[in-house]
Amino acid sequence: MPPLQHQTRTFSRQEFYDRVWLISVTKFAAELGCTSATINRVCESSNIPRPYAGYWVKIAHGKSPAPTPLPDDPDAESRPIVFYQYDGYETTVDEPPRELQYDDDILELLQRAKSLGPVKVLEKLSKPHPLVLATKDRIDLDVAAAKLPWSQRNSAWREKAPHGVTVEVSAPQVKRALRIMDALLKRVEQVGGKVEIHSKPYQDYHKQTVVKFGGDEVTVLRIREKHNQVRKKNEDTKYSWERDRTELVPTGLLLIDEGPSGYGKPFLADGKSTKLEDGLDALVVALVRTAGENRIRRREREAAERKKLQAERVRREREAELKRLRDELAQRQREEHARVEQLIQHAEAMRRSRLVREYLDELFWLRAPDGVVDIDSTLAEYLRWGFQQADRLDPLRPSPPSVLDERIEDAEELQELDRKRRSLPFGM
Repeated sequence: MPPLQHQTRTFSRQEFYDRVWLISVTKFAAELGCTSATINRVCESSNIPRPYAGYWVKIAHGKSPAPTPLPDDPDAESRPIVFYQYDGYETTVDEPPRELQYDDDILELLQRAKSLGPVKVLEKLSKPHPLVLATKDRIDLDVAAAKLPWSQRNSAWREKAPHGVTVEVSAPQVKRALRIMDALLKRVEQVGGKVEIHSKPYQDYHKQTVVKFGGDEVTVLRIREKHNQVRKKNEDTKYSWERDRTELVPTGLLLIDEGPSGYGKPFLADGKSTKLEDGLDALVVALVRTAGENRIRRREREAAERKKLQAERVRREREAELKRLRDELAQRQREEHARVEQLIQHAEAMRRSRLVREYLDELFWLRAPDGVVDIDSTLAEYLRWGFQQADRLDPLRPSPPSVLDERIEDAEELQELDRKRRSLPFGM
């Protein structure tokens, strides 16, 4: 359906505060086309103080009372206050009227339900709905079976007979209950809904009447009769438990509810001055609204789930990025530790190399005060070997060969080394 024409009125927080303290809430609500409760909710959500008790009385007597200052609230200040005014609907704040948020198909059903007027319940059942006719046939069979002796009763027909709508009333109220249910089912289908008989979860033998609008299950319907608890005493009975007991007595008052599993208030009920028949049209409209509300809640759940999944995805990506950064940092730190360790090792090796050289110098001058050493002497050989070891320790000098570098090769390497040695000229 085409979008409805509407107007919007936008206030800043300061403008709304000024208006609230300029005229009464009642006049301001009438000006905007909403209720006083809506104005009060806006004041609470936007942290806007309202006129205190006696403020307007003082104004009426010509006084000039000081208004309560508007407190600082950067968060509320950043949000504009927008009123939506649609023809035929109460003015709402920050979003269109709830009904106009329904899906197009539900909104079309709702407009049709409103336009059909009151539901007419016939004085006599005529051309009944198939489900109502099935209900009547089952009730008639029940009544007929109840008149038979116990030995002749047979409930096998219940397995084959079609199931109807849920009607739980006393015999005097059966005809009225069927007429009411017939009118209700026909109005539901006239609007565009469906009525189906479903098995209860995990109870295939128990059936319930399900109403659908827009393809979605809206509610379960049952029409039943109210009962009063009446205590009955019979002193002449044989057993004590029979002398004082409570019985449920039908009242003749009918109601429509969600069935035994529903714990809410009835949808409709007979009252002192009202009958079920008078509220059937409003009930159908309410059921269509329920379908619209279910759709909105489903969209909200889906949006919340998408938001949750998005937040989870962002969290995982953030954790993965943090892990990558931590791993990179750990790798850089390991490399830096290795470099520092190598630096320390080189510095330590340099220190030890200098220590060896200092020792060899002291040894040389101690053993050769005149500075002369025979080149083939044991001291000269020791000094040459010592300075080679100092060079091996010094990280800034080439390392001379040493027996410390030799190793025993494995079997294959030894064979290869022996083969190379045998291929050399004799004596090398």
